[in-house]
Amino acid sequence: MHPIFVYISLFLFLGAIGMHYGNRKVDTQTGQKRWLKFLTYIVIVSTVLAGIFLDRFDLVAIFISVVGLGEIIKIITKLSSRWFQLLIIVIYVAITFGFIYFSTSFDRSLLLFIYFQVFTFDGFSQVVGQLLGKQKLLPQISPGKTLEGLVGGTVFCVLSALLARNWVAFSMPKALLLGLTTASLAFVGDILASYLKRRCHVKDYSTLLPGHGGFLDRFDSLMMVGVGYSLLSQLRSLQ
Repeated sequence: MHPIFVYISLFLFLGAIGMHYGNRKVDTQTGQKRWLKFLTYIVIVSTVLAGIFLDRFDLVAIFISVVGLGEIIKIITKLSSRWFQLLIIVIYVAITFGFIYFSTSFDRSLLLFIYFQVFTFDGFSQVVGQLLGKQKLLPQISPGKTLEGLVGGTVFCVLSALLARNWVAFSMPKALLLGLTTASLAFVGDILASYLKRRCHVKDYSTLLPGHGGFLDRFDSLMMVGVGYSLLSQLRSLQ
């Protein structure tokens, strides 16, 4: 059995404990919504891992991109500027090309190494934010994001990179640097997706994923990380 299953199971267990204690601060209905989101997230993680291990992550990436495009088209109709609508579509299409390139050009071990970090950042930035979050980061764009959540997600993301470095034979300094890179890219993707929702005056991209704000709300960080690593790989090939 691949070590990623052990690590993800452990992190999900820790996340569940953190959510249990975090839910003591909120009402019952909010707590139930959080658990629904958590369970849906397990299904999402399982689907992505299945795609990687079956060497069909490209199909997963295409599916995410197409559904995401539908969500984008739906919400940008609320924008008054046609030029801004066109700009959003162009940017999104460029991102999807980078994401799909990432899904087809990286080997299984590297995909697992990267996805493990994205999974960890997404999960623990939320759990730590719910437990300890007090300092709002960008309340005008994403009211739920806190400095504590970002720091917690980054710390666990770097830890996951160090734990997984042997899968790709990376040195500790390189794994540390890539962990910080992944966390930064994931955060940027999350904030950009939140910014677009605010500009379009919508709370969610869609209701396709129970407990989540749509496909883009769940996969924004993974897509941006994929684009970032695709660009890094191209820059490295030019050297």
